[in-house]
Formats: sequence, structure tokens, C-alpha cells
Amino acid sequence: MPTDTPFSIRLAQTIGITSSLLVGGVSAGLSFFTIPRLLESPTPLMLQQWRKMFIAGKHAAIPGTLLSSVSYFYLAYNALSSSNPFAGNGAGYSYLISGVLSAGIIPFTFAVLMPTNNKLEAKEEETRMLEKTDEVVEIGLAGGETAKVLVDRWGALNLGRVGMLITAGVVGIWTSVSN
Repeated sequence: MPTDTPFSIRLAQTIGITSSLLVGGVSAGLSFFTIPRLLESPTPLMLQQWRKMFIAGKHAAIPGTLLSSVSYFYLAYNALSSSNPFAGNGAGYSYLISGVLSAGIIPFTFAVLMPTNNKLEAKEEETRMLEKTDEVVEIGLAGGETAKVLVDRWGALNLGRVGMLITAGVVGIWTSVSN
């Protein structure tokens, strides 16, 4: 079935949807599969593994998130322009929602996850420098926030980002299929 939709629109739809769902899926994998395995490790090793996961995830998620949000914002701009054939049918606002959700994981990370990230990074560095044992690391944390509690909390908080990215992808798919 031939389509009148320009190639640039189809390409942006493909890139936006694919990248938001890919980053969302990877993030879900971290919370559902990686974090539970980390919690089985001795605390010093768990902290080292969490830090490596955090650094690798940051280097992959930021470009993927920016790619998806730029694609969705491009689609929103095109759909909302008056000269575009599918303007006025709500597609622009739907793509705008997808773009905001995709880009929104960055402020979400700073506002919600950063306090836990900072505590985990500090604990990992302290453990590495002092070569503490598992028992000392867990006993030495104040406020009842053991390293394992912090890693578990990180996994739960990360689900907010998963929800935002998956929702962005689903709205992107729905809008693309509907137009």
C-alpha cells in the first residue's frame, strides 16, 4: 500500500520509536534483571558492579534519549506546521508528548535518582579506598541505608524512567499508525 508520507517523516518515526523503546527496554532490564543479580553479590563487589553498570548505562542512555526526543520534536514540528498535510489532527501534540517524555528522563534522573546515585558512588569509593569487608560496609552506613538498600532503591526508582520511555514509544507508535 503506497503512502504519501515523506521519507523524512517515516525515518524520524522509526528513529524516535525505536530509540525510546530500546533505551526503555535496556532500563527495564537493569531494574528487573541486573539489580537483583547485583544484590546477590558481596557488598564491595556489588558496589563496583553497580558503578560500572551506571557509567555504561549513562553513556548509552543519554545519546539514545536525545535521539528519540529530537526525532519526536521534529515530528511534532512538522505535524503542527500549517503547510503539513496531517496538521490539525492531534498528531503534533502526541509527538510532542512523546518528545517531552523522552527528554524528561534527564530531569527525572537529576531530581529523583541523583541522591541515591551520589550515596552509592560515595560508598563505592569509600569501600574501594579502605578495602572494607562486606560486614563492615553494611554496618558502617548511617540511617539504616545499607548499600544493598540503596541499590535496591535505585532499581525501583529507575522504573520511573522505564515508564516514561515506554509510554513515549507507545504514544509514538499509536500516532504513527493512526496517521
